[in-house]
This record gives sequence, C-alpha cells and structure tokens, in this order.
Amino acid sequence: MPSAIAANDLAAGINPKAGEAFNPSSVLDKDSFLKLMLTQLQYQDPTSPMDTDKMLSQTADMAVIESQENIRESMESMVNQFKATTSYQMISAVGKMADTGENAVRFENGGEPYEDLFHFEEDSDGALLIIRNEQGNIIRQQQIDAEIPQGLNPIRWDGRHNNGDPVDAGTYHLEVRHTGRYTGRNFVSQLGVYPIDSIVLDQQTPRLSVGGAYYTLDQIRAIKERP
Repeated sequence: MPSAIAANDLAAGINPKAGEAFNPSSVLDKDSFLKLMLTQLQYQDPTSPMDTDKMLSQTADMAVIESQENIRESMESMVNQFKATTSYQMISAVGKMADTGENAVRFENGGEPYEDLFHFEEDSDGALLIIRNEQGNIIRQQQIDAEIPQGLNPIRWDGRHNNGDPVDAGTYHLEVRHTGRYTGRNFVSQLGVYPIDSIVLDQQTPRLSVGGAYYTLDQIRAIKERP
C-alpha cells in the first residue's frame, strides 16, 4: 500500500520512484499545472533550489493555460447563446410559410400518376391544377371539381398533357389555384410551400415542423408571410 507521501505524489502527478512528473489523466489544465509546480517546490533540494528563470517560465505557462481555458469557456458560452437566440428566432417563424425547395416532380421514364400535398389557405369549392415544364410553359391544366377544406390536401395529377398523352421524362412544376369560399380571395399554392406548424427543440439542432415533415433551418429555402 503506498505511503501517504506517495499517494499525495501520485495525486499531484509526481512519481518519486521514477523521479519525474506525469499526468495520469493526460489532461494538463491550470489546476494540474499549479499542483505540479507546488509539488516541485515542496520536494526541491534546499541546497540546490529551483532556478528563478524556470519558475518564471512555468508561471508564464500556467498563465497561458488559464487564458486558453477562459477563451474556451467564453466560446462555449457564445455558442450556447447563439443556439438559444436561433431557437427564439425560429419560434417567431411559426405560422409563416416555409419554402422547402421541393417544388417539382421528376419523371425518369415518362409520365405516370403523381399525388402530393398542397396547402389551401381557405375552404374552396374547387381548384385548378397547373403543370409547367422545365421551360416554364404550361402543358396541362386540370380542373378539380370538389369541396376542398382549408389546410393540407392531396392533389393528384395523372402525368399527362392536355391532349391526354403521357409527358416525357423530365422535371415538372406544379401549382394549384383556388378561390376562398367565403372571402372570394384568389390563392396560388405551390408544391413544397407549407405553413410552419411548430418548432421542435428536443434535439441539439432545432427543427421546423413543415407539411408533416421536419426540417432544419438550413434545409429551408425561404420563409414567407402568409398570403
């Protein structure tokens, strides 16, 4: 069993048998550095005291370590404050519209039936689905004769031109135009643009609940006011 002196030596990071200092935790913080210096002073040879220059050098090293530790703590504090500020800013986005950038459908082998969600700002008695090709030209206008409630609603496109032929392979942009039943206002709903329902803070990175899915802020192309 190690003696009291040996135990103190080990706790301080000094190995008397080997005659050298060591760091059992492999981390030399300012407290460990101070313990090492004090232990060296305690066990120095009275007939050959420690060199003053070395003491000053070690004191300077300790000051550098302390400064680096303070900088690290300050940086961590700044990062935490930035995360909190970002979370509060995201909360103010609840109720606005988020553009996810997912505003097109890609057919690899030609047209086929496709269904996706569109947001309706008000109850409507019908809608008009408009399909554009990559050049922005309208290739299909599909009338939807049905009562459609406010909120997210599935809209289906059969993947065909106005003449009934399937569209070629390519990228197509979809939008839905509708009129509010009670206000008579006209709206344009785009694919991939949905209201921000809530902010989820249960993970390290806050997420937006948008259109039934979750997105981090860097996955959102734009945040817009409601129409």
